[in-house]
Amino acid sequence: MNWNLDLSYGTEKLLQVTQHDMDVVLKKYNVTHKQVQEIVDLIQDWYGKQPHLPKIKLDDRVIVRLLVSTKFRIEKVKDKIDALISTKHKTPEFLFNRDPLSPIIDEYLRYGFFAVLPKKTPDNHRISIFRIKSPREFVVIEVIKIALMTLEYRRYNDVCLGDQYVYDLSNVRFSNSVQMTPPIVTKMVYYVLYCSGSKIKGIHLINMPAFAIPILGLIKKLLKPKIAARIHIHSKPEDIANVFPKSILPKEYGGDELSFEEIAEEWRKTVQSDVWRQYFIDQDKVISDESKRTRVLSCNEVFGCDGSFRKLEFD
Repeated sequence: MNWNLDLSYGTEKLLQVTQHDMDVVLKKYNVTHKQVQEIVDLIQDWYGKQPHLPKIKLDDRVIVRLLVSTKFRIEKVKDKIDALISTKHKTPEFLFNRDPLSPIIDEYLRYGFFAVLPKKTPDNHRISIFRIKSPREFVVIEVIKIALMTLEYRRYNDVCLGDQYVYDLSNVRFSNSVQMTPPIVTKMVYYVLYCSGSKIKGIHLINMPAFAIPILGLIKKLLKPKIAARIHIHSKPEDIANVFPKSILPKEYGGDELSFEEIAEEWRKTVQSDVWRQYFIDQDKVISDESKRTRVLSCNEVFGCDGSFRKLEFD
């Protein structure tokens, strides 16, 4: 396999992934390591022949993770790789200017909005928690940017069969929520599901305020009914301990793991490490040349020719 070992920085602490994790996944899909390598080589060859895509060497791990998320459907992986790069033109607010040491990103990383838990559920799902420690103002686009940065790190280093997202809205203000405009919500949902390969197995909303109901309604419209049915409302943080094992949850949520702040701090250190800082800076140059495009990207049915979004429906 071809991969940049430096980008594995922090994986042992953050995700606790081993070779056994990949063996379990491949067994589930009845795929051998040899077959995986053959498919990866096929996709690498395809990528090298796309005139509109940047001339870089794809990391094999990214291809493998996308194969897992699509149940080894090769054409879907090609679309996701294409979309991951070409979508930068249409969601620049999320995917450019991501220096982890820039003042606002540094501030938000140190505040700790996110904790991706190091231990997975018994169903091999990864839990990501968002929370605001106390009421405060913040720029929603920058917070989303950081969320997608952690997702990008996981695309290189994680192995799981699905995602469980927990949003603790206990301290969300109305002024925070009004920044979640329909275009922002739609772009965020589109990127997470269509481009990143995340398979949503559950969305858990804690202490949701009444003013957030319209945003939830919009999100449900963007999802197929079977995914919308995976949205659950909880009245208090401790309720999460009735959904997931306490052994994998932070102390603040009735669990036995490290505290939310300790986990978030480990993520900050990793995202701001030399290798990952340079990675995010370099990604500003990894863009497609749409004037040279020869293949039709199915996401155009979503974006439209002018970059606007039509109604989305995701599996």
